[in-house]
Amino acid sequence: MRHALLELAVCIRCIPLTRPFPVACLLGLTRIHPRSGSGIVRIAGMCAMHLQSVDLNLLLPLQALLEERNVTRAGKRVHLSQSAMSRAFERLRETLGDELLIRSEGRYRLTARGITLLRELDLLLPRLEALWSGEAFSPRVTTSKVRLAMTDMAAALLLPPLTRDLARTAPGLRLQIVSWHEQSYEDLMTGRVDLVFSPLAAPSPLHMELLFDERFVCLIGQAHPFGGNAFLLKQYLGQSHIAVETQTGQQTLVDRPLAEAGYRRKIGLEVPFFIPGVMALENTELVLTCPQRLAKQMLSRFRVRRVKSPAEIPGFRYSMIWHPRLHEEELHAWFRRLAQQTCNVHFSSSV
Repeated sequence: MRHALLELAVCIRCIPLTRPFPVACLLGLTRIHPRSGSGIVRIAGMCAMHLQSVDLNLLLPLQALLEERNVTRAGKRVHLSQSAMSRAFERLRETLGDELLIRSEGRYRLTARGITLLRELDLLLPRLEALWSGEAFSPRVTTSKVRLAMTDMAAALLLPPLTRDLARTAPGLRLQIVSWHEQSYEDLMTGRVDLVFSPLAAPSPLHMELLFDERFVCLIGQAHPFGGNAFLLKQYLGQSHIAVETQTGQQTLVDRPLAEAGYRRKIGLEVPFFIPGVMALENTELVLTCPQRLAKQMLSRFRVRRVKSPAEIPGFRYSMIWHPRLHEEELHAWFRRLAQQTCNVHFSSSV
């Protein structure tokens, strides 16, 4: 991205100020190959292609329209009248060759191109602002957005201390959290998210950094008939379990090692998140296999108790994963350091 911005600066200096700057040149900067992460910076070619009538001032209205999905609200946000905003919207549609917003089920939704443009603008505009001002990145003044994909365990454990640290060090930074799912690493490759928090191994060429080690414990309702403090494997397999699905049909970190040893749990309830699973334990004979740090938080909130899990269920490592294109980008490098520091402070020792 740094090299792309340098080439952008050269391109801008070559264009007379009386001529509008082609928006296609800017949006082309952030078209990233999903595997290699390399930017396709063909500014001169794109400038010569078409749409010389589109100027740089349309970028902010474009971002406002894509985020607000409403002409009136977008106009107020960028201080344009509704009629001026409508004219800008039509120019953008003509320039970009796409409807951008389409009406569906009584409201406006982004087209596929609109989704891509918004993602690119979120990355590009803060860097353009920094390029024009000549100022180095400062967390205290940034208003950028960082998009995270994380499991509910990470959200419950990491978000509270992380948001406190952000309020102190980067009060203008915006976080967007989406649930971890099977395509989260693909989302990293294509730029839909910036950082993934996950216990699963990441494919090449993604970068990975360990945050903390974790192990599983079992939670059962206080009325559960099992009276011991630890499950032997035979006792564990004889229970009816709550499975928190991380991949279709299984709680990967629990069920995979059991399957490799020739065992299979009896699943009585499947849920997408740990918190609803804990809530379902009260007044049942179900067993939830849960990360120990999360289990510790739940003990004081629900009528449940902790039981040691069988030795056959291994621990796991929780990491953050990102794409090489963001490895040296200042905002994201700073944010990763903050996340690592937060984990070092709060999760450095085992429970």
